[in-house]
Amino acid sequence: MPKRKHRVIIDTNLWISFLLTKDFSKFDQVFADQTLILLFSQELLDEFIEVARRPKFKRYFSLTDLQDLVEQISLRAEFVTIASEVTICRDPKDNFLLALAIDAKATHLITGDKDLLDIQKFESTTILTIAAYLADK
Repeated sequence: MPKRKHRVIIDTNLWISFLLTKDFSKFDQVFADQTLILLFSQELLDEFIEVARRPKFKRYFSLTDLQDLVEQISLRAEFVTIASEVTICRDPKDNFLLALAIDAKATHLITGDKDLLDIQKFESTTILTIAAYLADK
């Protein structure tokens, strides 16, 4: 019996970490996994681009690096329109990720955000770090 595909949201903080560290080993594991469906929304993409363009990151990666990653995301991701409203996060700016989890039927939300990690499970979505996700595969 084939493995059930994981429907995965990766939070902005991890995309930024990938760009900052240039250590794509975990990123490559996730991207190469054909049992994984990468989920995105326009809100998540906009947040990622906005954060990545902050002046404090200019010395760590180029605009070309960012554009290349956005292109890879666009080719690989399933984009979902957010219709749900969620208001349970301590940080209201994170509510859209949980709304995306509902609307995209996400199995996993991978993040480094403590507020989200503290939730652990939201509806049918498990919230965990990338290390925990890869260890569990």
